[in-house]
Amino acid sequence: MNARYLLAASLLVTCAVQAQDARPQARKELPVADCMRTDRISNWAMVDNRTVIVANGPNFFKITTTTDCPRMDLGGGIRFRAAENIKAVAPMRICGSINEQIVRRDDPPCQIGTVEKIDKKTYQSLEKNAQRKGSGAEPNGMVR
Repeated sequence: MNARYLLAASLLVTCAVQAQDARPQARKELPVADCMRTDRISNWAMVDNRTVIVANGPNFFKITTTTDCPRMDLGGGIRFRAAENIKAVAPMRICGSINEQIVRRDDPPCQIGTVEKIDKKTYQSLEKNAQRKGSGAEPNGMVR
């Protein structure tokens, strides 16, 4: 009978450890005051299928999607969909919240994983090897 209790206890411990490992990754959101403003995009560059960099007035941002997002500039620019919780506080901002997306014409949207501030030197370094580039004059930065 003691063997049954020992076996049951070891199974419970194993399940508990596995459940702890299954927790989702914590998101690192920018404070609302530091978020990327979609109405102030002056330049952008698609570095690779998961990364886009954005010049936003005097600020620079690196935005990474959770999966590959080829053709993220489909439709003549980069278009963003902000999270509802951020739109309620500060419209036209991308902060790295859950449900922020890059929206593509005729393709499913790409989930944004991270938004981080970078310096001008890092922006320029990433921009040199970018696959595609665009300016803020294009119809980009739209928040739906």
